[in-house]
Formats: sequence, structure tokens, C-alpha cells
Amino acid sequence: MSTPAPSKHVNRAILSGRVNAVRKSDDAIFTEVTLPSADEYSSPAVVEIRSKKRLGQVGETVEIPVACGGWRGKVFQYTDRETGERHSRRPVVNAYAAIED
Repeated sequence: MSTPAPSKHVNRAILSGRVNAVRKSDDAIFTEVTLPSADEYSSPAVVEIRSKKRLGQVGETVEIPVACGGWRGKVFQYTDRETGERHSRRPVVNAYAAIED
């Protein structure tokens, strides 16, 4: 059985939401976007999108095609409040980069 060729749209998405903040760092612009909640009782998700150019103004609703990526963060220790046991955890950091023409 052969493995199908990957689609050119693998690991891509369209994120839609309201721009909360925009910051520039070196040659990249980082746009913080609040995504809509699933319902009136859920908290909205907040993501940051890296791009070469500004994606929108604060307060504006945007729809951005992105490439999805990420990495494993630095290991840290924490104590379980219920048992007092020490555990190690390595978080996963999600990263979104705007697909720009």
C-alpha cells in the first residue's frame, strides 16, 4: 500500500477574529487575534499570527489564511496540589504564520 502524496493545503487554516493588538519585532509583525467563542458560555481563544506586513487595525475583524506550526517548549517542574507529587511537563507551543502573497 502506498502513502498518498501530501496535499498542498496540509497544516493550513483560515483564522477569523478581532484584532486586539499589533506589535513589531525585528522584521516580523505579530498580530494578536481573539477568535469567536463556540457559544455564549465558552471563553474565546486568543492566538498570535506572525506576518511580514500588518494584517489589520486594532478592533477590526479579519480573516487570515495561516500555516500552522509549533514546537515543544522547555521542560518545567510542578507540584500536584492534591497529592504533593512533583511532575515534569513539556508544553507544546502553537505558532501561526500568515500566508502572504
